[in-house]
Amino acid sequence: MHRSIKQPFDVFLLQIVDGSLAGVIFLVPLLMGGRHAIGQLALTIFAVAAALAWAVRQSLRNDTTLWRPSAATPLVLIGLLLVVLQTVPLPPWLLARLAPDTTSLLPQWNIDAETPGLFGHWSCISFTPAETLAGLVIFLDFAMLFFVAVQRIRHVEDVERLLRWCALSAIAMASFGIVQLLAGNGKFFWFYEHPFSNPADAATGSFTNRNHFAHFLALGIGPLIWWLQDAMRRMRGRGNNIDVSVGLLALALGVVLFAGLLSLSRGGIVAMSFATAICTTVCYRSTSLGARFVTVLAGAGMLLGISLAVFGFDQVSNRVEDLSSCSVDRLDSSTARRTIWAATLKAIPHHILLGTGVGSYSEVYPVYGDTHRLREGTEPSHAENGYLQVLLETGVVGFALVLAGIVLLASWCIGGIGASVPTRLRVCAAAIAATFAASAAHALVDFAWYVPACTAIVAILAACALRVRQMSREDGRRKAGDCPNFRVSKNRTVPFSNTKFRIPTVSLTGFPVQRFSWPVAVVALACAGTWMIADRIGPAVAQTYWDEYLVARHAAETQDPNSADRALANPKTQERWIACLEKVVRWQPTHIQAHLKLVETHRRLFDILQSKSENPMSLIQISDAVFKEPQFRSGEALAQWLPQAIGPHWVHLRQCLDHARKALALCPLEGRAYVHVAELSLLWASDRTAQRACDEQAMLVRPFDGEVLYAAGNEALLDGDEPLWREYLKRAFRCGHRQQQQIIADRVASTPPELLPLVIADILREFQPDLESATFLHNICANLCPPEQLTPLVQYRANAAETEAPAVDKTETANVWIKAVQLYSELHNDAAALRCARNALQCDAGSYNAHYYLGVCLLGQSQFAEAESHLRWCMQRSPNDKTLENTLREAIKGRLDQQRRAAKENAQPLTR
Repeated sequence: MHRSIKQPFDVFLLQIVDGSLAGVIFLVPLLMGGRHAIGQLALTIFAVAAALAWAVRQSLRNDTTLWRPSAATPLVLIGLLLVVLQTVPLPPWLLARLAPDTTSLLPQWNIDAETPGLFGHWSCISFTPAETLAGLVIFLDFAMLFFVAVQRIRHVEDVERLLRWCALSAIAMASFGIVQLLAGNGKFFWFYEHPFSNPADAATGSFTNRNHFAHFLALGIGPLIWWLQDAMRRMRGRGNNIDVSVGLLALALGVVLFAGLLSLSRGGIVAMSFATAICTTVCYRSTSLGARFVTVLAGAGMLLGISLAVFGFDQVSNRVEDLSSCSVDRLDSSTARRTIWAATLKAIPHHILLGTGVGSYSEVYPVYGDTHRLREGTEPSHAENGYLQVLLETGVVGFALVLAGIVLLASWCIGGIGASVPTRLRVCAAAIAATFAASAAHALVDFAWYVPACTAIVAILAACALRVRQMSREDGRRKAGDCPNFRVSKNRTVPFSNTKFRIPTVSLTGFPVQRFSWPVAVVALACAGTWMIADRIGPAVAQTYWDEYLVARHAAETQDPNSADRALANPKTQERWIACLEKVVRWQPTHIQAHLKLVETHRRLFDILQSKSENPMSLIQISDAVFKEPQFRSGEALAQWLPQAIGPHWVHLRQCLDHARKALALCPLEGRAYVHVAELSLLWASDRTAQRACDEQAMLVRPFDGEVLYAAGNEALLDGDEPLWREYLKRAFRCGHRQQQQIIADRVASTPPELLPLVIADILREFQPDLESATFLHNICANLCPPEQLTPLVQYRANAAETEAPAVDKTETANVWIKAVQLYSELHNDAAALRCARNALQCDAGSYNAHYYLGVCLLGQSQFAEAESHLRWCMQRSPNDKTLENTLREAIKGRLDQQRRAAKENAQPLTR
């Protein structure tokens, strides 16, 4: 009776374990690759469920259970200790020894051990303790999956089942990625709009980054090739000549490779090539399938070639040409990766021992990296190199653990593909080795290790590699007759190629674990699992509101300039954003960026309402009034005066200050938060000394941030230090067009109209703006100055356009040349205009505007015949354009007049 009741429950618990592993392999990748908070919640639930179900099952067994050992155990334990050490508060003397640069970087936090700074004491190694704690949860997920899989895998069939699951997941993801690219609507799953990623640009599947999509497919290449040869081996064992499964698997391999190429990820293409080469080589040499195996792979290659010929050949060929060129400048044409790597290498020596904290990279990078060199609006979230990011975030200790883990995995794979290993185990090891090689190679140019769906599969396959190695050793010991502790309940004869061999289907004998240990483990896992899942629920809910805010913000900012300005100046819009962001921080109080966006939004809403109030003083004027009156140094007096002087909307200043302080409590490297705290010093400080201290602290942690530099410049101007003010403004001007336009707008707004020509000349001389910023300066001055006073600015813009045209993106080169044509025409410099028009046509022979402007310029130079040919070209494409028709008639008339004059001149000597 007891056995009949217990046995079904034992099977049920085992099914939970298997179902959880399947959920990690199949479901988590569909949740935006696990990078979305909902995907991380699902990963945590599956990992905890698998570990808890296994522990409960073991605790209910009557016999002594065994624990299979793993050399990875000490690495995992040291890693857990490292991450915990990064998050716990440390005494100042210990923090100074373990992270000495923290004290020098945060002088307003750590004055000395006894005296707190302006913002208190910063006592953690990690600069983002909440993010590091979230990283600890994900690390525990991977550890649980690895150890549960090691214990769960008993037979070689278990390894093979997991390999099939990984292959099936890659096939499904590849198919979904192709369909979504060819028949999508620009949204993921046809309903989810991501703020920064568009699945219509390249094949991405459910991943927000095409590189991660290609990486996931590369992880499935090895298992898929293994499955293909296994199907061929089984077909041969049955004596069949044709098997539908072999054809379907060959088709599936072609689909996965095709989807990987459509991702246009050069690193992903290399990773897939590595995986394909390794697995194919080992499978070919380990089996006697020989030519048949190569023929099937060749068929998959032909299918891939046909697919590319039908769709996507040009784009894919361009990316492959980039790889084959082996040119660093071509592979990294924007120098973005090299810029990020250089800043990371600069930061590493300052935090060499224990790092800056897991998940802190995006906050640490701006301390050492000049972000203005990157594309406008780009802020790197990762190092684009898994090894460098691990070294920065975890120091040499974490980096050594990663290297030790790679060496350990390599030893398992190499041991599993040895010549003495049974063929069935060897080909499994080949598939796993291909996966690890792809992951290790791609990590050199991307942060694929930080994609939970990809790393979870690597963790599960690492368990498979260990078990294959252990089973191969036991098989060798069994054949040698030296296996005293090896217990086999059943051996099976498995046909393979032309030979038969016996594989033990029961796992290695581990060391015994006392029965009372498992109930303790159940309780510990239940407590830890509850905390882990609870930690991920809040962010999962908050992520939906955060995405909603980002989509709305992106939609408002990408409209035409007038519509965007109206949207940002609308109080209702700001109130909607505040409501959305408040939901984010309610569910996830540790969301640093949400707090910073609340600071920004409350500040903008205050400015909008203040500009419409009865007493529209600026915040600077309000601060001056407060600091000049001693009676306002009392908090109560100030709280009574502000509503009367400003109005009820003054509470937005209080909200702005509160969220800025919360952001700093979560990460002391937020330079813009210091700027906001400084400008709101009227609410908490007795004089401007604290404001200067905030600005100095902001400059230390964000020396390349335009807003921080601009605020420091204004502070220097208030102190009467004009040379320092100019230096800060020059540095701020190099931080992107947004900052440039703010500086230009403020300079123009504070200048009387009669002095604008002097200010324009000063801006052009001191800041040397590019074409876009010079055009912005021209637009805001056009209504304030007569046109003749703007002639030097027009000349500057024309020269800038001619200088920038060869350096811009190929798709924009012709347009920049045409802009130069227009500007030189405005200056009546016909020769320069004609020169630029010819350059525009040379860059884009199919450009309508290039032909048109060249025709007009030639018409102005009385080159009527050539002008006529270009204008006729335009007329064929725009036959109803009356202005173009009149211009063409003028060119024809000029040509005919030239011909008549020439004929008349040639005829005069004959009449004489």
